[in-house]
Amino acid sequence: MDEDEEYNETAWTYITLCGEPTLYEGLRFAKDLIIANVLLRLVIQFVPLPHNVRHSLCLVIGSFLLYHNIGPPFIWTVGLTTTAYILIILISFVTKKWRGLLMSVSVIAFLLLCELYVLNPKMWQQIRGIQMIAAMKIISVAFELDRDLFKRMLNPVEFGGYILCPANCILGPWISFHTYNHYLEVKFLTKRWIKLIVLNLSVSMLFLFLSNCIVPWYIDDEMPKWLVAYRDAQAFRMSHYFVSSMSIVSMLSAGFGLTNDCHSEVHVTKPYFIELPRSLVQVVIYWNIPMHQWLKNYVFKTCQPYGQFFAIFVTYAVSSLLHGLNFQFSAVLLSIGTFSYVEYNLRHKVALALEVCCLANPCGKQCDHKYKKNTMLAIVTNTFFSIITVIHLAYLGVMFEASFSVQESGYSYFHTINKWENLNYFSHGFAAFLYVIYLMM
Repeated sequence: MDEDEEYNETAWTYITLCGEPTLYEGLRFAKDLIIANVLLRLVIQFVPLPHNVRHSLCLVIGSFLLYHNIGPPFIWTVGLTTTAYILIILISFVTKKWRGLLMSVSVIAFLLLCELYVLNPKMWQQIRGIQMIAAMKIISVAFELDRDLFKRMLNPVEFGGYILCPANCILGPWISFHTYNHYLEVKFLTKRWIKLIVLNLSVSMLFLFLSNCIVPWYIDDEMPKWLVAYRDAQAFRMSHYFVSSMSIVSMLSAGFGLTNDCHSEVHVTKPYFIELPRSLVQVVIYWNIPMHQWLKNYVFKTCQPYGQFFAIFVTYAVSSLLHGLNFQFSAVLLSIGTFSYVEYNLRHKVALALEVCCLANPCGKQCDHKYKKNTMLAIVTNTFFSIITVIHLAYLGVMFEASFSVQESGYSYFHTINKWENLNYFSHGFAAFLYVIYLMM
């Protein structure tokens, strides 16, 4: 047996040994989501239920799904939901204008207190994502009450059904109450519904397989440190695509996000725009589309009257706090905010100075630049910024350690600093360099 054949056999053995347990665990996790949500959709579809009973059904099935997946800690999500509803009622007696702000501060403070003083790190890591989705829903309801988007205050089963809806209480994505309520009212099932579930489940399993088995294998630890950093960051991105795709499976299983002709309207992430990015700004948008919309509608627009930079800073700060009081997440999110702010403004000045189509977001059909997107100058300029974005993604994503033990207990300050120190703080230094150029132009 020659070296190539031996290598191929070793590679196939590794992929097989890794792939089988990986896909088994992924499908076992998906099974619970699909069963719970298909049950919800079938009941809604074939049993005529009053309005409040449908919401109660969501509340009950969602609670059982949470308990089945995380056990007794599910009571923290139920407690957050109950406490938030009571608090919104109490605040409504005092003021009709500040419920969004007051609930945002209260909910985020509750999450931080739980993380710091109540829950152990292992338990917090287990429920952090679930609590974040619940917090986003609660805050969105409070802001929409301030904006008079409800004819009346939600009753307890409407509020509880929305927060604990099995379609998105575990993995997300965030949807507004009005969207949630709409999909509880509609009735449609076709063969395409099943096809969409199977298709998105297959895509999610592919990303899980790539994350666990392919990406960690194709670049060796002995390769240059930037290639290793790119590999680790890409493995983390693939795991994110897996979660995003699985969240679509969960939504579709409940019939959420489907049009009358059974086409999917659920979009969570767009890997193409992240793996081959035009700009860091686009990466931020397409990383988690529903969360980007949530931050834009309830945080950025609220803070925009106080200045663009302030609005951006507060948006990334809120995003960081929703993820928990974690230095790693905070450092990454605030770094992304800073890098994207510098890139956005620099590209705007370059576009004006050279009359070239190189803005952070692509021009529409009517482009006013002299050098359009297909000209050599535009291609070279945009390629330069794309390469820088890929480097930033490797730099920022490198500290999301794949080790289960590290994920389970959370990431420390020293873990993050050591990862960036190993890469000589390149992205922070380069962003500062670009900012100096921006000031000089």
